[in-house]
This record gives sequence, C-alpha cells and structure tokens, in this order.
Amino acid sequence: MTLRHAWVSSQRQLSDQGICDAWLEAEVLLRHTLSLDRAGFFASLSQKVEGKTRESFEKLMSRRLTREPLAYITGHREFFSLDLELTPDVLIPRQETELLVEAVIEYAKTHTRPITIADVGTGSGCIAIAIAVALPSATVLATDLSPRALNIAQGNCLKHHVEDRVHLLEGDLLNVLDRPVDVVVSNPPYLTPAEIQTSKEEVKHEPQIALLGGEEGTDILTKLFNDVPRYLKPGGLLCVEIDPRRANATRSLVQKGFAGCRYEINQDLVGVERILKVWTTEHPSKVPF
Repeated sequence: MTLRHAWVSSQRQLSDQGICDAWLEAEVLLRHTLSLDRAGFFASLSQKVEGKTRESFEKLMSRRLTREPLAYITGHREFFSLDLELTPDVLIPRQETELLVEAVIEYAKTHTRPITIADVGTGSGCIAIAIAVALPSATVLATDLSPRALNIAQGNCLKHHVEDRVHLLEGDLLNVLDRPVDVVVSNPPYLTPAEIQTSKEEVKHEPQIALLGGEEGTDILTKLFNDVPRYLKPGGLLCVEIDPRRANATRSLVQKGFAGCRYEINQDLVGVERILKVWTTEHPSKVPF
C-alpha cells in the first residue's frame, strides 16, 4: 500500500464516521506515524507503507475512529503558533481561546511597567505560555487543581523557555496567590452535566474537571467572580472565556459582582459572544499578602 493509497483510504474511513476535515486528519495521522513534515509528506506519496509502519498507523486510525481526539493521539496541539504537548489530563486548547491571549497583550500595551498576570485553570499552560512568550517582561502565575495538568504545563514551559516567568501553583482558582495581580485571565469550566452527555464524543474524552461548570454551568464562574476583587489591582483587567449560551447570565453576574465597573463581551470569529472583559475601578478588598 502506498502512502497515497493509505491517505485516500483513511480519509474515506474517517469521513464515513462523520469526522470533519477527514482529509486533513488522515494526513496528520500519517505524518505523525512517519515523522514527516508537510513537504516531506507530499514528496513521499508513492512511498510504500508496510510492516510495522502500517501496523502503527492502523492502530492510530482505530483510536481516531472511536472518536478519541486527534490531539491526544498525536500528543500535540498548536496554540497561538506554539506547539504544545498534550495528554488526556488537560483540556485541548481551542482557537477561540486565543482571543484571551490577544486581549491580555492589548491591555499590556497600555502599561509601561512589567505586569503580573494570573492564569486560572491553566491546564496545558497554553494561555500562560502564549502570554509569556508575547510579553517578555511579564510574570504569569498559573494555577490549577490538577497536579497532572501542572506537570504537562511544566513541560510546555520548559519547551518554550518561559519556566522562569511562568510560576505554576497547585490550588483552587485564585486562593493560592501570594500577591495581587494586574490581570486575571481564565477559560473556566462552563458546561452542565447534561451538556457534556450530549456533546460530541471527542469532548467526553477530555477531563471532566476542566469541563463541568455545575448544574447551571456558571458555578465556577460565580466562584471566580467572588474571588477576583480580593486579588485584582485597581485598574486591572478580568478576562474570561464564557459560554455564548450564558452571555445574559454572565452579564447579570458582572452587574451584581462588579457594580460600577466597565465591562464588555466580545464576539469570537463565528460571531457569538465569547470573551468577557471587566476593568476594575474600585479598590479591591484588602487581602493578607
């Protein structure tokens, strides 16, 4: 079987299972199996795929056909032009989450001094690392409840040489911080149990702790909002990815918890409300730093 034949055949299998972008996923799986870049892949389409190589590829295909996410099979995902290593212990970064990074970078441009950012629920470290790479003078405090997630984040920090500026902290939300920060950024869990059950099969492979936002989908968001005034500096920015279906509920929470503060909810690339920004105007409550 040639590489071209394997590509065409696997495209068909993936497509028959309702997997979108079957041609691209088949290519990625073949390239991963053969350790080829795109140029090498297209230059090798007449190459034979036999023996252990074919067996390895078929095992990867079998995993994908059971709807295991491609990123977990290859162990990699690109985020903000950075290659990140992943395992099923962390949420798979999505393109819309890059908007959080862009918002923090935009905010940082308004400051001449170095800023400190808290990334809440860091997972793979994607947000924290992307921010640290883009803002060489920034310090990022990245928190997560999961020691396994923090282990993955540590590896990604080392890979992108930001381990001296991204400080990984194990704990719940903001309660492990030892200092106030200029920015709080987060992609918190926001699905309900029922929504997880009706989600795509791929989503069910991701860690529940990174998905489940309580019975209403806003439990973690509410808890985060309650913590923010104690840790965010006056004039600071809170930037959160939200569930578009709960934009109005989010507005109510903001109006209740951040009365008098300016806020906005921005749309993502497909035109749904996705990114909440809140600028603090009042002095936060004193905390024992």
